[in-house]
Amino acid sequence: MGWRGTLALGGALLAAAAFLYRDANAGRADRSWQAIFELPHQAAPQEQVTPLVAFDPTAVTIITVRRGTNTWRAERGASGWTGSPRPGDIDEFLRDVANLAQIMPIAADAASLRDHGLDPPQGSIELQRHNAPPLEIFIGQRNPPATGVYVQLGSNGPIALTGAVLLWDLEKFARAIGAGAR
Repeated sequence: MGWRGTLALGGALLAAAAFLYRDANAGRADRSWQAIFELPHQAAPQEQVTPLVAFDPTAVTIITVRRGTNTWRAERGASGWTGSPRPGDIDEFLRDVANLAQIMPIAADAASLRDHGLDPPQGSIELQRHNAPPLEIFIGQRNPPATGVYVQLGSNGPIALTGAVLLWDLEKFARAIGAGAR
């Protein structure tokens, strides 16, 4: 192909690009030519998060955590958390629990509670709050890839999958209270 064929092919390509731009932006004068080549945008991840439980961490007065045969308890006094050499870690634990996301709701009946490690639960978190009913989170097994943990909200509440970071937060709470179980 000579220079004339190359020039004709280039002209046809420019004409096709101009037609594509005009067709893609019909009625949208505010859209740039670069928008044609961009991928569609999804909502930001923080806009898609469903919280596992909704509560105000500053309203919690008593925390009771059970894991296996161990029980740890912290109570908020006038000067902060009693029974803990590291009260800042307890506040961080509450913020972490408040920020837990529901990864996926689980449609489960009473018979499948055992399949998710919730009959009996492997642990629990009870949050007593000022002027509000207590919140209970029962903790089951990890999911098969071990990236999440099954939880039940209250004794007859819904079952959901949340991040396995919850188990790490339980260990952090136990360390904040001290090495021994109460």
